[in-house]
Amino acid sequence: MTSASPRLPVVDMLRGFAALAVCWYHFTNGSANFLPEGLLKSSGTHGWLGVEVFFVISGFIIPYALQRSGYRMADYGRFILRRIIRLDPPYLASIVILLVLGYVCSALPGFRGPPFEPTFVQVVLHLGYLNALAGQPWLNPAFWTLAIELQYYLLVGLLFPVLAHRAAGVRVAAFAVLACLAVLLPAEQHLFHWLFLFMLGMAAFQLRVGLLGRSGFWLGVLLLGGGAWLVNGGLIAATAAATALLLGLSGPKEHPIFLFLGQISYSLYLLHIPVGSRVVNFSQKFDLSMPGRLAALLAAVAVSIGAAWLLYRCVELPAQRWSSSLRYRERGTQKNDAPATAADSPGTAAL
Repeated sequence: MTSASPRLPVVDMLRGFAALAVCWYHFTNGSANFLPEGLLKSSGTHGWLGVEVFFVISGFIIPYALQRSGYRMADYGRFILRRIIRLDPPYLASIVILLVLGYVCSALPGFRGPPFEPTFVQVVLHLGYLNALAGQPWLNPAFWTLAIELQYYLLVGLLFPVLAHRAAGVRVAAFAVLACLAVLLPAEQHLFHWLFLFMLGMAAFQLRVGLLGRSGFWLGVLLLGGGAWLVNGGLIAATAAATALLLGLSGPKEHPIFLFLGQISYSLYLLHIPVGSRVVNFSQKFDLSMPGRLAALLAAVAVSIGAAWLLYRCVELPAQRWSSSLRYRERGTQKNDAPATAADSPGTAAL
């Protein structure tokens, strides 16, 4: 079961599309006064669904990478450490950038908006992704998905042996337990509220590695999509089901733009609000025509992508390499480690 292709272009394509959709949503709909109701504003109305796409991708790619790496429960601590090393350096760097930009911009003449006065407790809670659980606001509203992702990593490392078990009854029982948790514990700040989305990704993983046939996969998507509709609503359920189908059934398809965006998607997710949204806010100082506002939106996207590329090259890529250097135990002829890019997913977040 470790013979599957180490790189799936459809994953990068979906990441790139989801990251761009979330950016466009925040830029077009993040400020009530920037755009009037109309085609341009409505083009980003549902871009927030990119977060749900990221959740399904994580449900797929993390167990997929664990399967390829020969993961066992004895590797749990190292798996969590690898995730922290992979994700925290860019996350922490983005917090520093956010704080610097917040203080500098609020001190500039002509600044309009609430004062930038984060509390010490509010900032420190970010170190454990605990703000929502402690009732403190996030410095970046997009960070909430990273907390959900962390909860998922803690869970999937424990559940993987049953998710990848050869006995179908064991896997079905695991999905049944997860479904019950999703229905009974619906608080949005907890992983359980989003479990059906992650499970759709898990079903695609099982199809990809041969644990599930196509008919079983279609049935699983139908049932899990129904659960997502019950807990998360029809629009999210439809988006998540479509994402799972693409992950499970799509062959190699590449487009250089979306592959590039997929590569930098985590850094783009982290920086598009503190960087790109400031471009949009700055443009509101001028009486722009609709073409001018469109130009401001495109500038926000371009600046966000540029900043994300720098963060990726300077922080995220070294963190990926550092994470990949922590190898799991050798086990016979199994591959020792998954590719460096195999389990790199934002929050998305994620988001």
